[in-house]
Amino acid sequence: MIMFSWKKNNDRIQKLREKYSRLMRKAYEIAPKNKQKSDYLNREARQILQELRKLELNHLH
Repeated sequence: MIMFSWKKNNDRIQKLREKYSRLMRKAYEIAPKNKQKSDYLNREARQILQELRKLELNHLH
């Protein structure tokens, strides 16, 4: 049961990392055309980063 929980947590961390990366890339690409949408995507990415950091800290303990 513990191994399953550990793997599930790792999968969630990996998915969040990928989502963060996608959002940051998209925000960067769209910035010259649409600053407002870029800022929105950037805010979303930062929220994901905060959640990711919490999960990673909990994963270490």
